[in-house]
Amino acid sequence: MNNEVKKKKILENPIASGIIVPIAVILIGALVVFGVTKLLSSERSYKDLVREMHTKTLGNRWVAAFELSKLISSSQIPKEDIPWLITNLKEIYGDAKDPRTRQFAVVAAGALQNSTATELLEKAISDEDDKVRFHAIVALGNMPHGVDFKAWPGVVAYLESKDVGMIQAAALTLATHRVPEAKEPLQKLIEHPNRVLRFTVASALVNYKSEKAIDTLKEILFLEPEKKVDSSLNEQQVVALKLSLLSSLERNKWPVLNDELSIVAKQDKSLKVAARAGEVLNILKN
Repeated sequence: MNNEVKKKKILENPIASGIIVPIAVILIGALVVFGVTKLLSSERSYKDLVREMHTKTLGNRWVAAFELSKLISSSQIPKEDIPWLITNLKEIYGDAKDPRTRQFAVVAAGALQNSTATELLEKAISDEDDKVRFHAIVALGNMPHGVDFKAWPGVVAYLESKDVGMIQAAALTLATHRVPEAKEPLQKLIEHPNRVLRFTVASALVNYKSEKAIDTLKEILFLEPEKKVDSSLNEQQVVALKLSLLSSLERNKWPVLNDELSIVAKQDKSLKVAARAGEVLNILKN
């Protein structure tokens, strides 16, 4: 029970955890949930780990899967070996009784950023385990734009989830791929009572150039750090949020907030935000 409560707190305040919202507002399409650290066993190759995932006992397979997901994220896998690796990940996912093994198999598939992994992800977004489903959606966000994915309606359905973290993951993935049928349900979420979720959705809607997100985007631009308030945003988090939004506006070439950018460039307390706002403003004017 305590672990479940802790999970929900992390997901409901993703800016504080550094997992969701800083990535959310960038919307480049690289939705990374796991921080890549040094490998637990650097001497083993990805082929060694795949073999271990096939042969280890049920309780230990997920460890090899976990190490494989980190290895893929921290090194280059030869292109000629990617089909072999994805085929094995599909088999491992299909055979795994342990949800942790399935979870890290999905993470590994997402880290490959190869469209041939979509067959695995189409199954994983409906997995019986909520963590597997969550990471399947995040992994889908790592797939190349324009990927042939047959289960987009299933991802859109997660926008109605009661889990704020799941909604955020779905929103970011859908917006990253600019899935047309997601625009309307995303716009409905702009009135959600959870402020962090509203910021995530508004930032996602920049990819659609949705005017319904404008008021919330203005709120982000003029956001001030708060102190000693539950789910508050400190100065560092506010700066990161604003910088990410500015990059998104630039990338989407959307000048709808140019008047606000002019004010931010002159008045924001963060010199970094002020300078970046001025830079983006000049780019969008030209």
